[in-house]
Amino acid sequence: MKLKNFLQQFQQVTRLSEQKTPVVSQSKPTNTSSESNNAFKERLSSPWVRHLLLLTGLGVLFSVIAVYIANYAYEQWQYMQKYLETDNAYVSAEINPVISRVSGIVTEIRFNDNQMVSPGMVLVKLDQSNYQLSLARAKASLELAKQQAALAQEKIPKIAIEIPSPQPVTENKKAQIQQQAFRKKRTLQLQALNQQKKINEQQYKVANATFAQKQLEVTKAQLELNYTNIATLSGGVVGNKNVQVGQQVLPGQTLLSIIQPRPWIIAYFPEKQLEKIQPEQKVKITVSAFANRQFQGKVDSIAFMPQDNLTTNSASSNSLREIPVKILFDHSSLQGYESRFIPGMSAVVKVETK
Repeated sequence: MKLKNFLQQFQQVTRLSEQKTPVVSQSKPTNTSSESNNAFKERLSSPWVRHLLLLTGLGVLFSVIAVYIANYAYEQWQYMQKYLETDNAYVSAEINPVISRVSGIVTEIRFNDNQMVSPGMVLVKLDQSNYQLSLARAKASLELAKQQAALAQEKIPKIAIEIPSPQPVTENKKAQIQQQAFRKKRTLQLQALNQQKKINEQQYKVANATFAQKQLEVTKAQLELNYTNIATLSGGVVGNKNVQVGQQVLPGQTLLSIIQPRPWIIAYFPEKQLEKIQPEQKVKITVSAFANRQFQGKVDSIAFMPQDNLTTNSASSNSLREIPVKILFDHSSLQGYESRFIPGMSAVVKVETK
C-alpha cells in the first residue's frame, strides 16, 4: 500500500510540473529571457539529460522500494519472533455415540437433526411388546420359585435325636436279643430320618438358588424393557443420524452421535518450532466459518498421535514432521458459539510465544 501511494504521488507531481511549464512560457518574454528559455529547452531535449532525469527518478523510486521492503521484512521478523502461525488447524470435539442395547423395531424418534439435547433425554423408542411378555414370564417364574422354596423349607423335619438309656444287663438271652434288635431298629430309623433331613435341606438350598436366579431374570427382563427407551447419557448437538421409524436395530448399533459443546483446536506445527510452544501460552484463533470473529485460547498440550498419523512436508522420511498441538478456547470468547462448531472446520491459529 505504501508503494502504491508513492507511485500515485509521483505521477501527480509529474503532471503538475508539466502543467506549470507552459505557464512560465506564457509570461511576457524579452529577447534575453526568450533566448535563455530556448537554450534551456534545447538542453532538456537532449538525450543525455533525459536519461539522467530518468535514472534519477528510477533511483529515487528504487530507494523508496528498498526502504519499504526493508521495513516490511523487519516487521515480519518482529512478528515471527512473537508469534507462531499455522493454517493447518482443525476444530475437534468429543463425540459420544448413542447405541441400542437391545434389538427391536423403531416405533418413535424424538429428536430433529442438529437439535440441542440434554442428558437423560429419550431420543428413540423401540417396540416393547416382546420385552413386556418376557418380563411377565420372568415374574411368573419368580413366584413359582418362591412357592417351591417355601415348600422345601416346610419338608425339613425337626428331629430330636433320642439316645436310648442304657438297660440293665440281664442274663436272659431272649431279653438281650430283644434289646439288641430294638437298638438296631432305632439306629436305622434315626439314620433314615437324618438322611431325609439332609436331602430336604439340599432341596431347600436348590430352591433358594432357583429363586435367586429367577430374581435376576426379572431384573434382566426389566432392564431390557427399559432399554427400549434409548436415551442419551450426555448433552450436546445431535449429529450423524442413522435411524428411522420402522427400522430393525441390533444390540451395539450406533443410531446417532452427540457432539459435545466444548470444542478445541488441533493445530499442526513443524517439530523445530515446538521448543517455543509451552502450555498456557495465549493463542488467537480464526475459524474459517466465522472469519469476522477472532477467538481467544491457550495452549493445552502437545497431543499424542500414532506414527502413521503424523504429517510431513514431503514424501521423504527425513523431512520435518508436523506435530499436533491441542489448543483450548477461552469460555468467554466462545460464548454464543458453543453449539455452532462442527468437528473438522478449518482454522488459523497464532501462538504468542513472547
